[in-house]
Amino acid sequence: MFKRIISKEFGFYDLFERHAQTTLDAAVAMQDAVRHLSNNKEIICRITELEHKADELTHMTVDLMHRTFITPLDRDEILKLISRMDDIVDFIDAAAHRLELFEITEVPERLAQLCEVLIAAQREIADMVKLLRKIKGNDLHKHAMEINRLENQADQLHRDGLAELFHRYKHDPLLVIKLKEIYEILESSIDSCEDVANIVEGIVLEHS
Repeated sequence: MFKRIISKEFGFYDLFERHAQTTLDAAVAMQDAVRHLSNNKEIICRITELEHKADELTHMTVDLMHRTFITPLDRDEILKLISRMDDIVDFIDAAAHRLELFEITEVPERLAQLCEVLIAAQREIADMVKLLRKIKGNDLHKHAMEINRLENQADQLHRDGLAELFHRYKHDPLLVIKLKEIYEILESSIDSCEDVANIVEGIVLEHS
């Protein structure tokens, strides 16, 4: 029953788009979790649900690939793309759970700004994935350039944020360690957005 449903109702591009939107929803929820620390347990649970949904979409993509004789993209391209897309939401889920595990009660503004950059980058990913259906190279390149700009912005926020941590929280080295780890996980999620953009551009070059 499961295989019949996904083979009839979902194609590869549908699954890519659903995954990208699910990850975007998780990024927005991450920002909510950071902005509402006193009441974020429900939000973190929501992020975990979205991560599980993204995992299901990844498994569905791989299953469909195994059962499809002629795929719209090369099999290694499909696997590489969906795997790297899944890395983004995995990092978001990991960062969200660190908020709860580390009992964070205060978040620096630059960390919240990093969440905003993540949302913007994932929006670009969602747009790029939609354009894959027609392999629109010019539009895809514009999105890739914007993701590169956002990744550079994230790098700067990360550097400035760490400097602020060592200055502002030097009396609490344990908090510095906790917040530093969350910074690094969020930056990794944005780095993964750039990885996805590079994979999509590679696909366009290969098929155009």
